[in-house]
Order: sequence, then structure tokens, then C-alpha cells
Amino acid sequence: MTSVLYSPAFHGIASLPNLVLSPLVSGSLLLSITYRPDAVQAALAHVARFLPPRIGRVPASFTTAKAVLKVLVVLGAIRYVNRTLNRLAANSWRLGAGSGWHWPDELAVVTGGASGLGRDISKKLAALGARVAILDIQEPPKEMLLDERITFYTCDVTSTESVAAAADAIRRELGHPSILVNNAGVARSTPILKTPEDFLRRIFSVNCMALWFTTQQFLPRMIQLDKGHVVTVASIASFVSLATAADYSATKAGALAFHEALASEIKHQYKSPGILTTVVHPNFIDTPLIQDFSDRLQRRGVRMLTSDHVASQIVSQIESKRGGQLFMPETASAISGIRGWPSWLQEMLRDTIGRSSSDR
Repeated sequence: MTSVLYSPAFHGIASLPNLVLSPLVSGSLLLSITYRPDAVQAALAHVARFLPPRIGRVPASFTTAKAVLKVLVVLGAIRYVNRTLNRLAANSWRLGAGSGWHWPDELAVVTGGASGLGRDISKKLAALGARVAILDIQEPPKEMLLDERITFYTCDVTSTESVAAAADAIRRELGHPSILVNNAGVARSTPILKTPEDFLRRIFSVNCMALWFTTQQFLPRMIQLDKGHVVTVASIASFVSLATAADYSATKAGALAFHEALASEIKHQYKSPGILTTVVHPNFIDTPLIQDFSDRLQRRGVRMLTSDHVASQIVSQIESKRGGQLFMPETASAISGIRGWPSWLQEMLRDTIGRSSSDR
């Protein structure tokens, strides 16, 4: 794993379109040089006094600047339309938010909710007013259990029998969940030739197969009511195969495929457009999940996200009553296009990652 994907330089470059293609910025500049060229030239002349003569030349006219800004305005408008269409596509082409949601009446199931990201998601959902059922093999902190809106169920999400037993208990004691957050996950940095079979089976079971087990239990009632929200916590590794983490990358790519197929089945096979789906792609999060190699990541310059920040974004998405695809940080969305790069450029990136991962 490497800092190249999460370096300040990468995110600085990825952030440029937000500024350059903002219609508010380019449009304001275009209006200024069109209708108040004298004022703009005076302002530039004032700034030019502090710059070297060769750099600080004030243009006699803004013909070229106008042409460039017109192009940027058009590109910014196209970008805005594209983002709007993305939001519509993720919500069965609805303009508004989903209907029928009342948080005190909603019940959320959060897998891996006893610690790390799952703990913070559970607490924030409870603060929103929803009831929360935590599925985990370990007990959550005692202070969480003091919240009457949070109930803990011991559950091994890799076992269909364990998930079914917990689901039956939830339905019997709390009712039918309307929100499912598939958050449980494991990770370890190990080269392919050194990955033990038992861990390989465990990581695929927890990170990938468990998505089927929980969804099979809780989705049918959502389909009956045409209402629900299934959140799948994937990773930026869904798009990039990380050296020394082939197992993790494979499971997160599988989580993305699961989300995409689930959304399509809900819409077309079950005719339930009222059910929302969200997939989450965070950067590395400072949680117990990566405690075995977090020091090494930080030495390489990887900037960790906090679980509180990621949980806030996820719960805000649920609160918005809309589905979608979340990248954290937002600038990391550029990584989703890596598979469209030329092969030689992809290979250069993998070479960089591979060299960094081998430098122990």
C-alpha cells in the first residue's frame, strides 16, 4: 500500500476541477471582464506591481480570456448536468427524496457495529432518532448499551445460521429493519504467497459473502413495503488492486459489484424503486481494522480519515433519503476512473504501488 493515491499532490490535482470548472467562478470572471474591463485591468495592475515585470504584464484586452472562460462555463455546466444525472440515476430517476421516512419509526441493522466505523455509525443513527440493532461477534462499549435505542445481538456474519438466528430475534423483539448497513470488515497486509488459507477464507466471508447473508434476511420485507435503504461499505480499493492486499482489494471490488447488481435487481426484478442503495468508498480509516499496519501507512504519508467523519457522511446520506456513491475524501472520486486509463499508465501506477509496498 502506498501514499501515492492519497498524497497532498494527488488530492490537490484532483481538486482543481472543482475550482476551474465551477460555473460560479468562471461565470463571474466572464461577466467581470465583459462588463467591467476597466475595473479588472485596474485590479490586475495593482497586483502586477508586486510581481516581476515579465510575469506581471496586464493584458490590453481580454479576447483570449473571454474565449477560455466561455469554454470553462460550458464545461462547468456540462459537469453540473452530469452530477445531477448521477444523482437521479442512483435514485430511480426521482427528483425528490424518498418518502415515508420517520426516524423514530425506523430500525437500522449495522454489522460490525461494536467498534470502529460501525460503532460511530450506530451512535449517529441513534442520535438521529432511529433504533439500531448491532450485529457483531464482540460486545460494544457499555455506554452504547445504555442507550435504549441500541440493541446488541451476538452474530457471526460469516455464518448463515448465525445471521438467520439474529435476524429472527430482531424481527421478534424489534420489528422489521428498514435500514441495513453492511459495514463489517477485516484487513491484513500480506503478499499473495504468504496469505494463509484460513485468513483468505475469513476475509472473503466477512467482507464479501456476508453481504449476501444479511441482505437475504432483511431485503424481502423492504421489497414488500417498497421502502428501505441498503448501505454497502466498500473502499477506494474497489478500483485499485493494492500490492500486499490482493485479498482486500478483491473483496472490495466484489462489494462494489454486489451493490451495482443489487440496485439493478431491486429496480427491475423486484420493481421496488422506493428502496435506496448506497455504496461507500473511503480512504484508509484510523480504526482497529488497520491497527496492525497503520504505523507503516502513516510513515509513507497516507492521511487517515477518522471514523467519526466517515460515519457522519454515511448517516447524512441516509438522512437525505437518497441513494448514491460516496467517496471520502471527495477528491478521491478521480480514482474511480483508473480502469479507463491506458494500460501503460495503469501499469506505471501499479509499479509505484508495488515498489512502495515492497519497501518495508
